[in-house]
Amino acid sequence: MTAFLKAEKLHKSFGGVRAVHDVSVEVQEGSIFALIGPNGAGKSTLLNLLSGVHQPASGSLVFNQKNLIGLRAYQRARLGIARTFQKIRLFKQLTLLENVLAGFHIHQDVPLWKCFLPSSSTRFRADALELLAFVGLDSRANDRAGALSYGQQRMLEIARALATRPRLFMLDEPAAGLNAAEVEFLLKRLQNINRRNVTVLVVEHNMDLVMNVAQRVLVMDHGVRIFEGTPREVQANPRVIEAYLGGEFAA
Repeated sequence: MTAFLKAEKLHKSFGGVRAVHDVSVEVQEGSIFALIGPNGAGKSTLLNLLSGVHQPASGSLVFNQKNLIGLRAYQRARLGIARTFQKIRLFKQLTLLENVLAGFHIHQDVPLWKCFLPSSSTRFRADALELLAFVGLDSRANDRAGALSYGQQRMLEIARALATRPRLFMLDEPAAGLNAAEVEFLLKRLQNINRRNVTVLVVEHNMDLVMNVAQRVLVMDHGVRIFEGTPREVQANPRVIEAYLGGEFAA
């Protein structure tokens, strides 16, 4: 089986600090794949390499049989790769609807500001409202994004990313700062996104979420991969327990 996303021996350093060293990963189409590890393990750097925020110093990277090395983030987005960041990045002075409409910009050959004109926005308005409903925010479509709670802003960011119509959706710590009910809602959204034929890759510290949503889990520590397997295999691996999980999630 050919991997949907395949990275081999990716390496990235910053000022002599080895953030990612010879990391290889394969993500199968239609799966939910999780990336875990302690702070400073290199997880976000790896996600930045996969999404085009950074370029690797060495290694290979292929998505849907297309070489990604050298492609910038917006070029990868056009191939069907979307992501969210640890720090929420919304247009907080715009409405929720306008934020999601901005995500549809990738499907239009016009400057971003023209996406909000009636002549352009009408085309995607129904789809944008549907995405807001998907994340439970359709009743606030005309509210300013900055007026939302933290958890609601996280959901809006997910809706905007989905507006790019990704085939691979990567999320960097989406459960950070969410309460238990919001984490449960997020878990169900991720499963629902996956059922829409979107492959999901999630970087996360919330092990309840990871163990209940992922089919495969890659564990990193100090910039290298230390184990990959099913959630149950990860929970039982002595090296993972020592480096990250401790006893709480050990099988």
